Parts: sequence; C-alpha cells; structure tokens
Amino acid sequence: MYHKIFQLGEGQITAQTYYKEETGFGFVDPLHIPGKTHSEQSLYLGGWNLRASAVKDVGSFAHTTSDGVETGNERAVLVFKADVKQDGSYQVLINITSGDDPIHNMKLFCGRRNLIARNIELPAHSSKVISFITYVSPYIPAMTSIPMEEKAIYISYTGHHASISQITITETNAPVLYIAGDSTLTDQNALYPYYPYGSCGGWAQMLAQYFPTVAICNQAHSGMTTNCFRDDGHWDIILKHIRPGDIVMLQFGHNDQKRRNLAAFGGYINNLRRYISEIRSVGAYPVVISPISRIPFEDNSKFRSLLSTHALACQAVADECNVPFIDLHSLTLEKWIDLGEPDVHDYFMDITHTNDYGANLIASYVVSEIQRQNIAPLASCPVNPVSNTFTPDQDTKEVPSESTSGGTFDMDIPYVDIAGIPQYNNMVEALRLGLLDPCVMHLHPTAVMPRAQFLMVFFKALRLSGKRPYLGQFSDLSRYEWDSSYVQACIEENLIDPDTVSKTHFRPDDALSAAEYASFLIRGCHNVTERNISLKECYSDAVAKGFLPDYYAPDAAITRADCYQGLVILMKYLHSTEQALPSDAELHPVG
Repeated sequence: MYHKIFQLGEGQITAQTYYKEETGFGFVDPLHIPGKTHSEQSLYLGGWNLRASAVKDVGSFAHTTSDGVETGNERAVLVFKADVKQDGSYQVLINITSGDDPIHNMKLFCGRRNLIARNIELPAHSSKVISFITYVSPYIPAMTSIPMEEKAIYISYTGHHASISQITITETNAPVLYIAGDSTLTDQNALYPYYPYGSCGGWAQMLAQYFPTVAICNQAHSGMTTNCFRDDGHWDIILKHIRPGDIVMLQFGHNDQKRRNLAAFGGYINNLRRYISEIRSVGAYPVVISPISRIPFEDNSKFRSLLSTHALACQAVADECNVPFIDLHSLTLEKWIDLGEPDVHDYFMDITHTNDYGANLIASYVVSEIQRQNIAPLASCPVNPVSNTFTPDQDTKEVPSESTSGGTFDMDIPYVDIAGIPQYNNMVEALRLGLLDPCVMHLHPTAVMPRAQFLMVFFKALRLSGKRPYLGQFSDLSRYEWDSSYVQACIEENLIDPDTVSKTHFRPDDALSAAEYASFLIRGCHNVTERNISLKECYSDAVAKGFLPDYYAPDAAITRADCYQGLVILMKYLHSTEQALPSDAELHPVG
C-alpha cells in the first residue's frame, strides 16, 4: 500500500526541489510543462496555466523557510506533484504552518484545481492539518482523443504567506463521487497569478471542500452532450472504475439542446434513462441534476431560460426512474434573476460559464440539496462547514489582460473520423475559423445536416447573431428553443426561399438538401434587398463559385463535411475570415 510523507522546508524539500521522474516528487516548474494546448499543459500543472506576463516573476513566487515552503505573494500559486503507483483513492494530510507572518486568505487545491479549502487564516507561528480524499484515474484532455494515464497527485496553494510544511499521502478505500457532464461543471483550468473573478470554474470543482471523506472523480468535459460523453470515451473511464456504493451525478443539456436528435423528451431523456440503468446495474447511485441556467433574458415581461424544457425532462426521468433529482436549473435561474443586472455578471465569464465565484455558489446549492433531500449515500458522509464569504465583493474585479499567441482554434484537429476524407484541409480551416466544436472527437463527416442545426454554423460563417424573440411564424419551432433565434433572423434577413417551407412549417429536422444549402449561401452573398433568387439560380451559382460540389443533385441531402467545406469557401469569398465570431456563438472555455 502506498504511503509517503514529504517534509517541506529548509534542509528538506525546498522551493527549488523541482519534480523529476527519477524522484517522483517535487514542485512543478511552470516554465517547463509538456503539452500543445493550454488545456493539456494545465493537466501537468494542477489545473493552472502561468500567465505570459508573469514568466519573469516566477523566481519570486516561492520562498523556503524553516516552517515550510510559502508563497511569495498572495496571488502566486505553488504546485507540488507526487507520483503514485496506481489509480484509486488516496487520503492526503496537509500540514499548514505559519512562520513569522500570519497566513491570510489561503486556498488549497488538489488534482485539476479542485478546491479543498479556502479562507484559511492562521496567526504567526501556528499550524493546522487539513485532511481530504483525492482520486487518481485516466482523463482525456480537451481537444484530443488520447487518455492521459498519468498516476500523480497535484497539490496547489495560494494566498498571503500561504505555507505547507508536510504532505502525507496514503492509499485508501473511499466512496467515489463521479461527475458526468459539460463545461458548466468540468474541471476548468485557470491562469495565475490567480484572480477568482477572471477564472472560469465548473461547479463540481468546488465540491471537494465539503466532503473530506469522499473521493471526487470529475470526468465532465466542455462541449459534451449525452451522446458524445459516451462516444468520446469519457463514460468508459467511469464504467471501468466504478464500484458498488459509488455515486454518479449527471448534468447535461447545454449542448444537447443544440442537436436536433437530442430533443429534451427525445434523445436526451432516452440517454439519461440509459445512464441511470447502467449506473444501477453496478450497484452505484445515480443523481440527476438539471442544467444550470444561463444568464436569463427578458421576454413578454418575464425572465426566460432556453433550458427549461431540458430541466423538465430531468425531472420527468428522475420521477420515472425513482432517482434523486437536484433542480439546479430552477435554483440558479431564481438566483440570477434576484441578482439582476449588472450584478449577475460578477458570477460569470460569459452568459453561460461561471467564474470561480459562480461555481462556488452553485456547489453550495448542490450540497444543500443533498442534505435537504437526504440523498444517499452522500447525506450520511461528513460535511465540512464552509462559510459563504467567497463572493465577488471580497476581491478585485480588475483582472490583468493577457496576450496570447494563437487561440483556441489554432490547434491540431481533434476529430478521429475524418482521416483521409477529401475535405480534410478545409476541415482544418473550418476549425480555425471557429465553425467547428473543438471539444468533441467525432465530426460525423458523411452524416446529413438537419436544416435548423445547419443555421447555427451558417450564422457563424456569416458572422451574424440570431434574433429574439422568435415571433412564431412556423409552428414546428417553439419560441424558446435554441434554433428559433436563427430562424427568426433568417426571416428578417430574407434568407429563406419560400419554396423550401410552408406557411406554418420550417421543417427543422429534415435533412438539408443541396439546393436548400445553395440557397442559404447565395442569398447570404447579397444585400437583404437583393435576395429574392430562385432555388435553380442559387444552385447553379453555388456550384460555379465552388460552394457546392457538382456531383449533388438539387434534392440530394448534403453531407456535413461538404457543408463545412462550402462555408469555408463562402467566408473567403466574403473576405470575412478575420472577423470575430458573433456575440451569441457559445465558445467552450478551453485553449
């Protein structure tokens, strides 16, 4: 059984004792981190990335004293790494020891920036021990298909004179809480020097501070739907490790609502049923959680959320399967409305993704619901008392700007199903232009494209935003579904050929035909007053301009790869390749 004690301080492990494979322990040198993307690099730095502007200051971030290794300033982050022998649960004891200066506002993290404790205050020449459980398992980095099999524990800490004198790691058995979901609860990486206000956080990153005897394994990833979480291999990792008595929390919806085949009471609820069945089959406990609300918008004198239907589906499947249900959607929607403008933005990075303050707030709701509903077996586990003082008014909202070389889309293409296709080079370009989702592994290049789903990527290519409210011209679209804003914009911008719709039906789920595709693109090339162009003319013009391969019959369904390829060519034709994405294009916080 693995058991090691690491002594930190003068004459022992110092701030200059850097991690080496030969020794298997030490502080991580942020200037020598493997990985191609910020996301991958952060996995080798405990969920952190060093700000480019701070490279010159790294030497001042840590000091070795007789009492341990302490931070050189209150926003510096120190990361200690220790190799272990195998996957599984480990108990960690952290001895925090202050020297001549008191410790103020110390925060302790483990793994991929999972918050263990915050607001640690110690007077000079005193000590405190914090105990928790962490979990080591494979993890598939964002924007790649290859699992990271590293067997190591990362301990990171920050704060004013924050100091650790001893770390004890012991292999143990403990119940495991597995997390399955999307970017709103994943382990988000953050820049340091650390500013909570400007750090994207998933709410499951904040759970460990409450449960000192539970190991948390967060396999949630940005961009995930109930389909691709399974297809991309994340669910397999959970199934390989899960044991009777473990718990699995499921929260999806933000990305499902953008897929026509994952309607709330269609593919989405069916997938939740399957997950619940598989969890129960191994003797574990499923918990269904409705998706957190985005910052709501006002319509008809009421605040609205586009995720209400998926939240209702969560309630329905929980009732049907008799499993615990935490209605985060209602709890967060009510909170965001109560905060109002502009205060609600203090908890968000954008309209969807919370910062560390928002993530911490939502985690507190989850824990409160576990206790209120007596959700087994978590309700019987010890819960740390945690103060609610971690709010945006406790720290600066002025975050240093960060210049970066490259961006989220300047990366190796992640899709495992496009090797050798003739459109490959244009798929690389489509990714660079922000037309494709960088977080999923399957592009499905030969699949057809539903008409309404096409509009989201089409509007990215035109660099246009959708328009709300949807005024209901077509009865086969609802006012508050994801795609209706794009349909409303198409109506107002005269982008829809009347021969492709009826007076009451847009046909959102029908496969997009070559002629319909051509019509959208050619109309998009003209001013709004010049868009009354017939399908036949659009088809011929699209072929002539290279937007559409000439092997398609007008009524044939166009493949996704050819859709994306034509949109790349359209953007070059419109000279829009250097323009920013529209404001309503949700970007997953990866890089």
